[in-house]
Amino acid sequence: MTNRALTDIFRGLRDLGLTKGQVASLLPTWWTPEMAATEAGLWETAVLLGRRLSIDSPALVAGEVRPIADIEATRYKHTVRVTPLQLRAATLMATSLARAVVASMPPKGEALPQAASSIRDNILARPDAVISFDTLVDYCWSHDVPVIPLPNVPRGVKKMDAAAIRVDGRPAIVIAIRNNSKAWLSFLVAHELGHLCLGHVSPNASIVEGSISDSADFDVGGETDQQELQANAFAHELMGGHEIDQIIERWARGLPAVSLATSALADARPLRTAPGHLILRHAFLTRQWPEARSALNFLSDDLDAQSTLVERLSREIDTAQLADDLQDYVEQLTGVTPRP
Repeated sequence: MTNRALTDIFRGLRDLGLTKGQVASLLPTWWTPEMAATEAGLWETAVLLGRRLSIDSPALVAGEVRPIADIEATRYKHTVRVTPLQLRAATLMATSLARAVVASMPPKGEALPQAASSIRDNILARPDAVISFDTLVDYCWSHDVPVIPLPNVPRGVKKMDAAAIRVDGRPAIVIAIRNNSKAWLSFLVAHELGHLCLGHVSPNASIVEGSISDSADFDVGGETDQQELQANAFAHELMGGHEIDQIIERWARGLPAVSLATSALADARPLRTAPGHLILRHAFLTRQWPEARSALNFLSDDLDAQSTLVERLSREIDTAQLADDLQDYVEQLTGVTPRP
């Protein structure tokens, strides 16, 4: 009976697109299939997987995959290149990761404003501050919004670019794409923050962005989803808005990459925004995406976005304080190492 039930667990998770090997990689290193040869071991396996995928453990023993009762339906956006079904496993991992991180954070009671201008004013209150990836991430963490990296899903599992999630009403942003450009990820963070500030995400729900950072999807001129339009407008205003557009319109057309970088560096300082955002905004307005990618390579400050996310998460949470059955899982998914 027990062997059949373990087979049922694997069969149920196969409906998520997870192979036996991928399932095994989600479990602690000490787990072996032999442990599920007893009734107690089988249930321990189901509970471990249930906690790591935010799914109902008793249903999993019966070979069914059901999200835990308090999770609402996920809404998927920008799924031209990947389907919601293909993203389901990664979405469940992101949800469990957000739940674990949020649970480890004592609430600070910092409410999010609805206006992008309020966030911009808050960040720029310091005379030397600019709107950048680092200051956006700092704002989020200081206002009870963890920005959580998710670089390490099991090999072969398709993942989203980013997600805005609420866990029992508490917000979180998950960045899954491995892009190392701070300019690209600044837009993602600002966009997801927009979803959270504008009330698009209900208390136990999530919005998952399939491939918004791909240039074809980042170029959102043809977007018709009202919430996406609002989140895009929120991100644009937060990063500088029409003032940036007016500056960019003065740039010569057809600039080579090095000239784009030079122009962005010169104009970013008075605008108090990171030069990489000017380059990406120029690409949005002119459709010069290849030149934009090349121009970002000339900006020394545009590198190391991934390590910034991991280092900040490591500063904010001590994985030793997480639930015992989730500590290694959080470390595995995020790349965070235990504190000495």
